[in-house]
Amino acid sequence: MANPIETNQPEDRCDRRILRAGYQGREGSFGARAAARCGRPVSLPTFEELLSALSAGDLDEALLPAVDRVIGPVTEALAPLGTAVDAGARLVVLGEVEVPMRLVLAAPRGVDLEAIAEVHSQAPVLRQCGGLLERLGARAVEAEDTAQAAAAIAQEGGPRGAVCSEEAALEAGLVPLLEDVSDVKPNGTRFWRVAREGAAGATEAPLRVLRVTTERLAAHLKQSGVEFVPTGAGAGFAVVPDALAAAATAAVKEAKAMGSVWLGPAPGLARRPRVEGLPKATDVRPPTVVSVGGFRVGGGARAVIAGPCTVESEEQIGRLARAVARAGATALRGGVFKPRTSPYAFQGHGLVALEWLKAAGDSVGLPVVTEVMAPAQVGPVAARADVLQIGARNCQNYDLLKEAGAAGRPVLLKRGFGTTVDEWLSAAEYLLDAGCEGVMLCERGIRTFEKATRGTLDLGGLLAARELTHLPFLADPSHASGRMELVPGLARAAWGAGVDGLIVEVHDTPESAWCDGPQALLPEDLESLCDEFGLLPGATPSIERVRTSIDRVDREIGRLVARRLELCRRVAEAKRAAGVPLRDAAREETVMARYLDTPGMDERSARQLAESLIAMGLTVEGWTTEGNA
Repeated sequence: MANPIETNQPEDRCDRRILRAGYQGREGSFGARAAARCGRPVSLPTFEELLSALSAGDLDEALLPAVDRVIGPVTEALAPLGTAVDAGARLVVLGEVEVPMRLVLAAPRGVDLEAIAEVHSQAPVLRQCGGLLERLGARAVEAEDTAQAAAAIAQEGGPRGAVCSEEAALEAGLVPLLEDVSDVKPNGTRFWRVAREGAAGATEAPLRVLRVTTERLAAHLKQSGVEFVPTGAGAGFAVVPDALAAAATAAVKEAKAMGSVWLGPAPGLARRPRVEGLPKATDVRPPTVVSVGGFRVGGGARAVIAGPCTVESEEQIGRLARAVARAGATALRGGVFKPRTSPYAFQGHGLVALEWLKAAGDSVGLPVVTEVMAPAQVGPVAARADVLQIGARNCQNYDLLKEAGAAGRPVLLKRGFGTTVDEWLSAAEYLLDAGCEGVMLCERGIRTFEKATRGTLDLGGLLAARELTHLPFLADPSHASGRMELVPGLARAAWGAGVDGLIVEVHDTPESAWCDGPQALLPEDLESLCDEFGLLPGATPSIERVRTSIDRVDREIGRLVARRLELCRRVAEAKRAAGVPLRDAAREETVMARYLDTPGMDERSARQLAESLIAMGLTVEGWTTEGNA
């Protein structure tokens, strides 16, 4: 029999020895995402073949979906694992990887939602979308995995849809019709990292898993408080945390007597495993919102942090605080400790400047953000500053991260010059693990071969990171460009990409600034950006300024409504060609629900807006009571 292993990634994917991480399904599936977190993804068609390849030494790890937030145990994967262990396979569970699952319903181009008669996907995924299937009245059709379902629908065509990731849908050439269709939101699946006994890290595996083969042992373990993952007929797996290891030790002897097997170090039989738990930064949870005074970012709230690179004097920071507050900034930045490439460059006034910064922020009602460079600075700075900033040079200074994370203040973590997305999120993990509940991530430009700008604003990396974490993101167009004339364009690009906020350097005399003058915006330039982004100052602005912002919003609304009406015309043409009724009550309910979920809009206004847009769409579609009775 030919080796079924198909590699999906190049050999240089990892910077250490590349681990072969197997998964069931195709590239683009959620299993592939889990495998990419652990090594080089390797695709196999079935769970049985995946485990067979692992046992044969053709893989270093196998990623198995174990527990889903909606349906619970994924028996399609766990049952083959149980069979393999019962047959003598010597396997170990090294740990867990939780993958967010944002599912879309996609269909071939030209297929409308109301026409879908079949929905294809992997069996566990179909069970996660019972509400969708019921609403559509469609038949569920099982596929090998979500990516395969999308590919099959694209090839077969017809009134069929696939539930899959948006990535898989677009790769197959399908059109997403509905987003986030899981019955429970946010949705995610815990994948177990399974390896052969004796593999690297097996004796220190953070997850203790017991294969349970009898109902009596299952009941005994449940009474001990462990998590029991059933696979049917009294069999299953018990996940035993360290806190219950002593209580479960007695079950080890009982398990041996009953033929059960530990998939990982049993209590008292191996060194204490390192504390690893689910990564907090990449846990599946609603978006984190960081709030300090009037500053609020994340979960739909957007903000601008602005101020000079360094606090030069008490008078200068007071003057600029008033300027950025008038412009619409929601927080004041200023460096009191400055990391500089040259030891002879100005490196800040230190704590005396912090007092100036704090007084300036208080005078205009803005919280203050400033950088810390060493663990010893954290305590004194946290006593006065509202937000601590970790600069790019210290992104992986783990002692500093631990100290800042435990300071009781929100932390803004800038990405390092050469830091990968995974390394960036791991750095955030240090802050979260130390107890920080207000971590913000900031893309400030990475170092590439390009010399025309100070750095390269990596919007692709930022968007990729957003898929992996619940933490809010900001962008720093000032440091990314190093040139004030480029800052507005990069700020617009980042804002359009969906960042939660910006951090921008501002100076009223940049030609004489003590630090980074060439990249500093003038206050009036910041005001224009804030107006463009709909950020007006907290104090009552002038009527003229508000009206200017309204005019800009009106133009954008007009453009979007015109586009929507044109799309409605196309829908009407497709419906007439297919002989489908123009009015669709289920679709109208979906549109209404979308507007009712609009952040910052009250229910009455949202309902009025949705009803008006639906009515306008029906008008351009040519729907009438008489003609469509």
